[in-house]
Amino acid sequence: MVTKAFQSVRQFSRTPSVWNLCWPSSHFRPQCVQRTELLNGIKVAAAKTSGTAVAACTIMFQAGSRFEINDDFGATHFIRAISPASGCAYTDFSKARVLQQFGAHLTCTATRQYIAFTLTCPLPSFKETKYYLLDTAARSMYNEWDIKDCMPHIRDDLYRITTEERVMDLVQRACWAGSLANSIYCEEERIESMTRLRLCGFVYENFKSSSCSVASVGVPFEETLKVADKIEMTRYKPPERKELPSNPRAGFEYYELGPGSDTCIAAVIPGCGASDLTCLLKHAIIAAACGTGCVQSGQHDIDCTPQGPLGHMAGADIHTKFRAFNIAYYDTGVFGILCNTRAQTANSCTCALVEFLCNVGDLDFRQLEVGKKRLKMELARHDEDAAASAEGLALQLACGVRLDGVGDALALIDNITVDDLSCVAKAISSRRNDLAIAVVGDCGAVPHDQELFHHL
Repeated sequence: MVTKAFQSVRQFSRTPSVWNLCWPSSHFRPQCVQRTELLNGIKVAAAKTSGTAVAACTIMFQAGSRFEINDDFGATHFIRAISPASGCAYTDFSKARVLQQFGAHLTCTATRQYIAFTLTCPLPSFKETKYYLLDTAARSMYNEWDIKDCMPHIRDDLYRITTEERVMDLVQRACWAGSLANSIYCEEERIESMTRLRLCGFVYENFKSSSCSVASVGVPFEETLKVADKIEMTRYKPPERKELPSNPRAGFEYYELGPGSDTCIAAVIPGCGASDLTCLLKHAIIAAACGTGCVQSGQHDIDCTPQGPLGHMAGADIHTKFRAFNIAYYDTGVFGILCNTRAQTANSCTCALVEFLCNVGDLDFRQLEVGKKRLKMELARHDEDAAASAEGLALQLACGVRLDGVGDALALIDNITVDDLSCVAKAISSRRNDLAIAVVGDCGAVPHDQELFHHL
């Protein structure tokens, strides 16, 4: 009976349609990652998935706002906003209409470190839609009329920015003296001065093949190579670009919204870069141990119970929320705590926030173990996002890091001992002299940085 069943399965499996079925797998995806580097320096990676019908491809340049100099300030904001505009081969109308018909969409993400263009589409339509990705990332014209049409959108970005987004931008400016102090937003007084010559000059200087990485999830490796090969036709690798160093300055930045307005406070201490994966995971575990979100999701914001121990600092005040965060660039990063509260409680919340950050080394072993479990859960939850996985894989290539999937990351987290985490947490506390603070809201209700440092 067993032999007959086995033979029937073999005969059934010979049909071509069965090989395309998504058989269940006990492994986290992606299961296999192929990597290579072209002669011109473009790094390529393609991750095979366990049967998803959605594919994503990312073209990433290490050309974030930290590389803006002189007249280039605000160029990355314009490049992000002008990405839907016409390119060499396709108009803006064609991009919006054709991609919608294929069920695909293009996104552009800009940070202080990189600019990433990501195409998400059904796998059968990738061969047709990949040219729209190339046209947006490497063939954009930056016409003067497109720049003029984009200026109102840039102003709207400055008006629509939330208090949390603004304070996160300001606290990084307060932390660093150097290129990392450049904002990811274009200042309003510089909007009218942006021209095609300046944008093309920034792209020519920074969109080099040596700083480019192409990564895909669910796309065959051969198709990913074709995309990378069409970005730059030359076969020689340009010289490495010199990165301007940034040093901690322990600054204080603020943005006044008026008396009685809701206030957002952020305090950071210099952390580690993404090039050191083990150290980066340690900082991420410590942030998770402090509390980076809520215990449950899907409910109203006021009903959500925040993670401890930071979540316990608000007490019975449902309008006050604390959370920890960790931001990594290539060579360095920041570790900090964010607080959203009302103006009436801004003073006490700021003092409690700074005191907790400067004493983060007091986390006990049980809390650090909980942090490891929280980080592993978050990594497993976001593993099914093809666009985020492709962008993360491209960032790995740029930083020289190799992770073939969530399973490898979970194994690295398990290998980190609690003693090592405690040492890193104490090292963060020892850098309290480099503490930087940013406030958005009722700035008069928040104590000045010198007053805070006096109590530490």
